[in-house]
Order: sequence, then structure tokens, then C-alpha cells
Amino acid sequence: MVPPWVALVLAGIAAEAAAAAPRLICYPVMPGDTVTALSLRLTRDPQSWRGASFQILDPVGSRFIAKADYRYIHAGLQACLVEPALVRPTVPGMGWWLLILLCSSGAAALFALQSSIDRRKATSQALQTFGTAFVREFERPLIDERCPQPVLRAEVCLSPDRHSLEVRLAPTDGRRYPNLADHRTNVEYDIERVMNLLNDRRFTCGPLRARGSWVAIPLQMAPDLRKEGGT
Repeated sequence: MVPPWVALVLAGIAAEAAAAAPRLICYPVMPGDTVTALSLRLTRDPQSWRGASFQILDPVGSRFIAKADYRYIHAGLQACLVEPALVRPTVPGMGWWLLILLCSSGAAALFALQSSIDRRKATSQALQTFGTAFVREFERPLIDERCPQPVLRAEVCLSPDRHSLEVRLAPTDGRRYPNLADHRTNVEYDIERVMNLLNDRRFTCGPLRARGSWVAIPLQMAPDLRKEGGT
């Protein structure tokens, strides 16, 4: 995004360029006017009509009349003088200043883009860290050291742009916990236990949902809050 002050400078430069363009100043031809009389009245030179800066305009046909036909002029036409372009003095170093402004604009845009990428990366890392810790603490009481098999299946789905994640838990083959069909109270208790244990006040838990055999646990992060005991 171009900063407003850069846009104003560029607009000013464009306005100066437009002001420097030649202008056409026209006057109506009155009944009885001749080209010599018009030249004398407009330029005080009876022969100025011969020059390129003096033109007769037909506004109806939107065209200039050939000088060979000036003896046939009549009321309704317009005698026009071409005002030369205004030559402005060149400001020393203007090109360098313009280059500096454009470079500054590009640098500001890159900085904003990098800041956005860094914030998204930091948000993703915070969501992933909390999701991993949530699964670990939820699973801890269910682990049987005598059985090497995993006690549950887990997925962590991140939404950095929404500052949220969804932890999905499901029982492994041969087990029935966790599920919401007949163990909702126990699941809610374990979720509350884990949230209290992690003690990260940035995160809040939303309503539980069942996704097939999965228990979906939505978690929202408030980015303006800080982790308890951290920075």
C-alpha cells in the first residue's frame, strides 16, 4: 500500500505536468469580422493569422479551418490562440527525491507484509503449542504403562487467521473413551481439568461437537491477552 503522503506528492507532480501542457484560448467571430481584423484585435498584429498559433475553429464540425479558407469566415466560428506551454524551472535533485519517495513506499509495504507474516507465524506457533499440550494432558491419565498401544487418536486443526484451533479426539480400536454419546460428562470434566492445568488464560473452550467418532473441541485464543506467568 502506498502511504498517503507519497500519493499526494505524485498527484502534485501529475498536476504540474498537466498545467505545463499548451492551452487553446478561443474568442467568438462576430458578424463582419475579417481574419485581419481578428488578428489585430487579438494579437495587435494584422499578420499573426498566418502563424501556427492562430487558428479558426468550427465548433459544429469540431475541426480547424484551413488557412486558405479564412476569407470565408462568418459568425459562429471561433478565433483561437494557442498559448505556449508553461516552462517551469527544473528543481535540482527532483529525480532523486522522487526515487527516494518511491523506495520509501516500497520499503514500508515490505515491512507491513513481513510484519503480517511474522504475526501469523507467531499465532500458528502459539496455537500448535497449546493444542499439543492439550492432547498430552488429556491423554496422560488414560495411559497404561503395561500397554504400549496408544489410548486415543488425536488431531489438531489450526485457523491462524481466526486465532482458533480445534482439537479432535477419538478412542482407538477396542476402546470407547472419549465419546459424547455416553461419556459427555466425563469428557467435559477432563477438558475442564486440562484447561485448569495448562492455565493459559488466552484460550477459552467452546461448545463440544461430535464429528462421527471424533469429539471436536473448539478453542479460541484472545491475542491481546498474555500467557499466565509469561510475557
